[in-house]
Amino acid sequence: MMYDRESVSMNMTEEAMLRKVYETGFALDDIILYLDTHPMDMDAMNYYQFMRQANEEAVRAYEQMFGPLMANRVMGGTWSWLDDPWPWEGGIR
Repeated sequence: MMYDRESVSMNMTEEAMLRKVYETGFALDDIILYLDTHPMDMDAMNYYQFMRQANEEAVRAYEQMFGPLMANRVMGGTWSWLDDPWPWEGGIR
């Protein structure tokens, strides 16, 4: 799924998009822990697949709008990791 500035609602701020990344990441971590002890639970495996995709889409949407969340996610020919404010400069990453 591709995102652009027009497809994101006006109230879908950077903070809201980052919250979606955190929420889907937490759910993904949680189901991974469950699957460690219940590897044959097919409902859990389906939920894992659903949350993995949801997290990938949330990260992709955020990074398309605001840049990489982690240094190893920098794409392209320039080192854009340093372009945004650091946390002590008011950045939220």
